[in-house]
Amino acid sequence: MTALRIAATGLEKHYALDHGKSVKRAVDGVSFTIQEGERVGFIGVNGAGKTTLLQLLAGISEASGGRLEIDGRVTSIFTLGLGLRDEFSGLENIYVEGELQGRTREETARVIDDIVGFADLGEFIGRPVRTYSTGMKARLAFSTIVHIDPEILIVDETLSVGDARFSAKATRKMKELTQRGRILILVSHSMGAIQDMCTRCIWMEEGKVRLDGVPAVVTKAYLDQVHKEDDGRLFERFRRELVDESQMPGWKVASLDMRSGLDAGPVRTLVTGEKAEISVVGHGPTGSGLDARLHLRRLDGLVVLESLASASIGPLSVGANGEFGLRVGLGELPLNYGTYLARIDILVDGQVAARRSTLFEVINPRPHKGGRPVLVYPSSFNITGLPQ
Repeated sequence: MTALRIAATGLEKHYALDHGKSVKRAVDGVSFTIQEGERVGFIGVNGAGKTTLLQLLAGISEASGGRLEIDGRVTSIFTLGLGLRDEFSGLENIYVEGELQGRTREETARVIDDIVGFADLGEFIGRPVRTYSTGMKARLAFSTIVHIDPEILIVDETLSVGDARFSAKATRKMKELTQRGRILILVSHSMGAIQDMCTRCIWMEEGKVRLDGVPAVVTKAYLDQVHKEDDGRLFERFRRELVDESQMPGWKVASLDMRSGLDAGPVRTLVTGEKAEISVVGHGPTGSGLDARLHLRRLDGLVVLESLASASIGPLSVGANGEFGLRVGLGELPLNYGTYLARIDILVDGQVAARRSTLFEVINPRPHKGGRPVLVYPSSFNITGLPQ
């Protein structure tokens, strides 16, 4: 086998819109080189140009401009099981796919036992594919492709084929291919899969390469950008839910912030199981007594918490500098994924003197299956006064 390589220089792909009156650039001046043994992951939001680029590399689509040089035979997996013949048995489909990939029947026969064993379909291997489940079709298609000795393998969102055991086996197989000098190109929305599988990551945005480098660095930059954009959309969508009002002269809630144990500054996104707290700072007439009512609810209307500070630490008072504060420790955040509103009401003689609210999002890296629980595990909230 000669050295494998892919070199793209100024690659472009245009699509005519509105009967040719306007043009969309799905891939816009993209340049990169991939050498043998590399496992390269492509990430980006839907419409960033990832799949179009892969279609150009696979020869499914032609570029509108630029230069593409590929040294090696390309095998692509875009929709697992799509090309299977329903009336043929699994075994017959393996031989057909082998012929489509340029293999003789004898060459396919030499790896047939490996393919059948890897797919783990049991007696179904001799039955018509129309009797297979979607997962069984995916396992057969994947097993066939990776055992026909691909030189450059392009995979578009197929790491989740079958069950978790088969997915892990598929991952090991693709790593094994690159250890033998093959090239793997993977597109996935799973940042975990990209970090686990790839030695390099390319982030695409609006048809261009935004960042190319180490998977851990590129995926973090991508997620930071996504979260920042999500924060902006979240605020705009639920702006009407936010309040910042003073109902008694001299009273004001100056800030209501969510804070993470991993970040010293205010954040809009918290992570289930990580330390978190709510920080409140306000102003009022010096020496005045007050109480504070904390209200937490999910934006579908479900109330998570409503608690008075006096029930935990007794009455508060405004300091000599005209400032008061609260710190509400949420511990290892017990809230499950979702969008939440936090509101603080400052009470004077039982009446609302001032109030403020903020929005925050909770993400859970290990979500529970089934239903949508609010609390992941029981927890007590710790309310303390801010030192003056």
